[in-house]
Amino acid sequence: MSPDRVPHSAGILLAVVGPSGAGKDTLIRLALERLGDEPRLSLARRVITRACDGGSELHDTLEEEAFARAEAEGHFCLTWRAHGLAYGLPRSVADEVSNGALVIANLSRRSLKTATDRFPRLAVVEITAPREVLVARIAARGRETREEIEARIARSVPVEAGEGVWRFLRIDNFGPAEEGASRLETHIRSLIAELAERSDTLQRV
Repeated sequence: MSPDRVPHSAGILLAVVGPSGAGKDTLIRLALERLGDEPRLSLARRVITRACDGGSELHDTLEEEAFARAEAEGHFCLTWRAHGLAYGLPRSVADEVSNGALVIANLSRRSLKTATDRFPRLAVVEITAPREVLVARIAARGRETREEIEARIARSVPVEAGEGVWRFLRIDNFGPAEEGASRLETHIRSLIAELAERSDTLQRV
């Protein structure tokens, strides 16, 4: 079952992408802490075919067979495969965006084309870091061998603001995490302000 396209007049999906080790989860967490309780803003909780180890993002877990069944039954608004795992965003994410919210989602770069097809107002933030920084951060997790890490990074390619991407920002996260988080926070605030302005305009029409 294919998810429906979100109305153009709805909210925003903010896709945060970048290679493993770039610090996406850290910058998202710090930016959200700075933003506090913002009613228009939420963070998507992904479903992954990997157990939640408590060392990175909090996510829900499904076995591969259960994930495929949920995908076929239309329980996700977006799915993709990467590094031998399946990832999905629940349909509730599309519902929130349809209702005018700004939803932040940690996505794969390979999922962006499908995301642009389903979310007319798709903002993308790419978080990057130098190769040596990526290698050190991934190695610190202790999940992969040096060879696997090198192969993972070799598959990484920069993101370009392609057709269908409504807003695009690149953050180089090789310094203090607070610096990158500050840039992300500022960007999120600008998107929230656009939502508020758009809502006011629609109410006056």
